[in-house]
Amino acid sequence: MSSYIDQLKQSMEEEKKMYEMAQAQQTATLNQQKDPIKEAANKLRGDTYTNSRLSAIGNNEALAQKGLAGGVYQEPRSGYSETSRIRQDTALRNSLNAADLDEAKKIAEIEAKIKDLGYDTSKQIAASNSKWNEKIAAAVREDELRRLQQEREDQLRREQWEREDRIRKEQQAFQRSMASYSRGSSSSSRKGEIDLKAEAQNLINTVDRFARQAGVGSAGTYQQIQEIQENAWRQALAQLKKDYEDDEKAFVDIAKIARAPGYY
Repeated sequence: MSSYIDQLKQSMEEEKKMYEMAQAQQTATLNQQKDPIKEAANKLRGDTYTNSRLSAIGNNEALAQKGLAGGVYQEPRSGYSETSRIRQDTALRNSLNAADLDEAKKIAEIEAKIKDLGYDTSKQIAASNSKWNEKIAAAVREDELRRLQQEREDQLRREQWEREDRIRKEQQAFQRSMASYSRGSSSSSRKGEIDLKAEAQNLINTVDRFARQAGVGSAGTYQQIQEIQENAWRQALAQLKKDYEDDEKAFVDIAKIARAPGYY
């Protein structure tokens, strides 16, 4: 896998961490707002309790002066004093409950903001991952295309080398055949040997000319090259046979010297 794809993945991970870090910082800031709320609520409850006690003592003293109440911590002496204490106790409880509710409401609002922040961060990360994954997928496709193109070029180079090697071996075999034929044709005249060699070389040149005309140089596969070469030999041999239609032996000798395929 290319280093570019690795870089894309690293960038995607870094952007995700950036969103997560921003969420953590904002969450910490929101959580810090809870302490002042709790402190304010505790102070309010303390002040409420203190004020309620002071009010209760004041009321008790006023009732005591009228003979309707005893000491602050004594049993009520009249229904009026008992009702007064119940009313004050209820007011205290209501005030404390209101302080609790206010504190809970403010804390809940902060928790809701933290929750919304989590949702927003998740959506941002999802959108970021989608964006980077598209880039990564495109890079993977390009990387695969480059790999296939490289394999194709390597294959064509191998086929070209094989074709050139085959041609080189055919030429070497032709030269050996020429030398062998020269040694084994003592019954033929010197002029006849030279003519047959020249005709064999002409035959090979004709094959190469037909192959080039058929586009052997731009063939994509070894099979295509082989088919073009075979057709070129057929054409050249057909032309040679026409030229020597009255001398079958000369045709066969020339084809053998040129190491033509067994089409004749």
